[in-house]
Amino acid sequence: MALAPGLILSAFGGGKEDIGSIVSTFNWSKCNVRSSHSDEYLHTNLAPSYGDLTSDSVKALDENLKIMIAGTLITIGKLADKSWKSILSTMMQHELLEPFHKEVARSDKLIKESSSDFKFDGSPDALIVREVKSWFSKLIDDEDVLNQTKIDINTLAKIVAQSGAAVDSFEAFWVKHEKHEQTLVDIGVLRFPDLEHPYFKLYRIKLTAWADSSRILFHQEDRNGITGEFNSRKFRPRESIMRELTKETREKARLRAESLFD
Repeated sequence: MALAPGLILSAFGGGKEDIGSIVSTFNWSKCNVRSSHSDEYLHTNLAPSYGDLTSDSVKALDENLKIMIAGTLITIGKLADKSWKSILSTMMQHELLEPFHKEVARSDKLIKESSSDFKFDGSPDALIVREVKSWFSKLIDDEDVLNQTKIDINTLAKIVAQSGAAVDSFEAFWVKHEKHEQTLVDIGVLRFPDLEHPYFKLYRIKLTAWADSSRILFHQEDRNGITGEFNSRKFRPRESIMRELTKETREKARLRAESLFD
């Protein structure tokens, strides 16, 4: 998919990759819950999600959607601060956009407490892996977001499940206590309108894993968990403003939107 320089590049801070590509190419082996506060985690202030939008389908969109796309990207491109709060505030105040449906704001924790014999290889508990996957799906509760972001929750679940105390020295084998917290994912995404979803969707996903483990000899007490946050807001064209636009303004915006993928 070839992208025209301009609207896309300026809006997304020089980046043009779809969030699905960013996630799928991220090296998850960098994430280690035992290394508290590491900068090695999946992070984007704002990344695009194009859905089924292509150079052909963008031309088939309703004209007001094209105007909304062009106007929004121009405004975002001028922002120095592209943090989640800044983008959300800007879109809430944009004259071409009308927020609709209630804002989604969910947060939840999955906490696992266990008393078990220590696993020398640090292998993940399969039950915890399944629970994390189920918990994440319920947290997001949006099939489109799950499909577009392509977050490998199976890998993340294994990272969380492996976060117990590890043997790294002879002395540590006898008595050890570890407490760590690590961000795994913090992404902001702008989901583009397409024929099936005729609106913008701005959302953020943040996942933080933590572990509190203690061990005496072969016996280990674990308290592991993952905290998740999901925020989402939908925007459609503000019809009252669209009707007031001049024919020339509408035509310029339409052409800019239709050239996104040229």
